[in-house]
Amino acid sequence: MKPKNASRIVAAGLAAALITGLAACSSPDAGSDNGNAGNGPATLWVRAADAPLDEAMVKEWNAQNPEREISLVAIPDAQYVQKFIQGVSSGDSPDIAVVDIANAQALVNQDLLTDITDKVEALDYRDALAPAAVDVASKDGQIYGVPHQLDVSLLYYNPTLFEAAGLDPASPPTTSEEILDAARKITALGNDTYGFYFAGNCAGCNAYTTLPFIWANGGDILNEDGTATTLDDPAVADAMNLFQTMWEEKLIPSSAQDETGATWITAFQSGKIGMIALGSFGIGLYGADDGPDFDVTPIPGVDGKTASFVGGDIVGIPANAKNAGTAWDFIEWSMSDEVQTDIVAKAGSLVVRSDLIDNPNTSADPRRVTANKLIAEAQVPRTEKYNSLFIDSTGPFLQFIRSWVIDGQGDGAIQSTQSAWDERLK
Repeated sequence: MKPKNASRIVAAGLAAALITGLAACSSPDAGSDNGNAGNGPATLWVRAADAPLDEAMVKEWNAQNPEREISLVAIPDAQYVQKFIQGVSSGDSPDIAVVDIANAQALVNQDLLTDITDKVEALDYRDALAPAAVDVASKDGQIYGVPHQLDVSLLYYNPTLFEAAGLDPASPPTTSEEILDAARKITALGNDTYGFYFAGNCAGCNAYTTLPFIWANGGDILNEDGTATTLDDPAVADAMNLFQTMWEEKLIPSSAQDETGATWITAFQSGKIGMIALGSFGIGLYGADDGPDFDVTPIPGVDGKTASFVGGDIVGIPANAKNAGTAWDFIEWSMSDEVQTDIVAKAGSLVVRSDLIDNPNTSADPRRVTANKLIAEAQVPRTEKYNSLFIDSTGPFLQFIRSWVIDGQGDGAIQSTQSAWDERLK
């Protein structure tokens, strides 16, 4: 994944209302006569931000399958959901749809994707597929999508600053307390150097990188089915108090309170920030010749457990797809050893199968190995209200973080934002 992911996180907010406003469509089984009747050339819709990797896949597929070529259509991210809904509703949908993980649950619940359970369960590597990505594309035990392009959140740190602060670069923080200790020592270096950075005014950035601190503490901010908050979970307080302490002790630059995501990535590139939580897309960005000194490690909690948020895309077959046979064959092919190692891993992206992490392209960079290993444990909030809760800049999640951390309300943020959460969860 590339730096475009940051702008995608920031801009994702309109999709939920569009999805909710559509009357449910039928969801045919890809194994039915209707699904298998179409084995001709197919159309693939992708979000423009993620087009390059899919273009490489389609180029190779078309070279191997000249009688069943796939035409790729890249749609601007902000327009994707609306166009997809309209296409399914009108019977003019693509044959294959690459969908943002954040929108997967809502699309599945609206019956906009085809049931592919039997085909997925028959895969030899079924259990190696990124579990959270499969789960978020499932309903009532049935599977409607599989992982396609993945990104995971993790903790980046600057080994040069660690060494200067008397810390061992080979032993990054493994607990929240160690993060705080490292942040204090790095900030003490002075010269506008700070221990930590976060996007204090970006809802999506914080969902992707702050929720894992809660999960690593063994709790969550929503209940299991995503219908109510659990704001009083001690795991939430532990995570928020870590951020509040770093903010109050000025271990985070004051500019972070206005960070909308526009300079979220570049802040770490300055070489003046000790740690930042980001998506794995940063490995390719920072790994350039003129990039900062960096390494990565899983995001830890109070007791040393780790967690990650899995972002990116799932891929499925839209309801009303005319060439569902070709669609499934492409999807299965895209998860094959050949494609995952020679196209996906070679491009620097995460493989979607945990059994393929040990490949030459991934193994060439230990930081990519660290990121790839997280796909087995990475999570994603299971709620069709995701955008409304966590991406909308006026939503309750950003309000909650700012109230607790920046405004200094502490756990008073629970009471001050509870009604906003409840309203969005209706």
